[in-house]
Amino acid sequence: MSLENQQMKILRAVEESVGPTERAWNKYNGDVCCRIIKEYLEKNISMDCKVVGPNAYVEGLPTEFDLLVVDKGVSPKKYTNAYPVGSVHFVIEIKKRGIYGGRRDLENAVKKIRRNFESVTDINPDVKCFYLTVQEVSKPKRKGSIKYLEETEEGLRPFEVFALKESRSNKMIKGEWKRLIDYIEG
Repeated sequence: MSLENQQMKILRAVEESVGPTERAWNKYNGDVCCRIIKEYLEKNISMDCKVVGPNAYVEGLPTEFDLLVVDKGVSPKKYTNAYPVGSVHFVIEIKKRGIYGGRRDLENAVKKIRRNFESVTDINPDVKCFYLTVQEVSKPKRKGSIKYLEETEEGLRPFEVFALKESRSNKMIKGEWKRLIDYIEG
């Protein structure tokens, strides 16, 4: 199956599982999105790795991450879902609908994600961290409105940002899943 077909299937699975619009079930929606992304990541990652999560940890850090790509043979620390930092290859933050709210909300959320990523890369600079949103506003209706995707990319740089669909137009952003998989394959 082509990566473009996978991207379409991911978007369809998310819509069928949690619906096209946000409900008050944000944690549930987030969990479902993580599980869908995990399923498709597993189809594309190296045989030497596995995807763990949702709700995985890097040993020694208090931060909960949506997904981690770790060495296949590694197990979490006993009684936890925390993996040794030396076995972690990727840390992934996933949102169904990106970051929303006003400019201050966006800035604060981006800063928090950035700090979480830096907490891992400070310990192990070889770990790559990225942010994936299933859908995000990149082309707002009104001039002067917040360009959420662009501002998230700027705020998280040098960490990568991927978006599968544009919220306002409801159109798939072609090639994003391929770009993400290419990034992982490095």
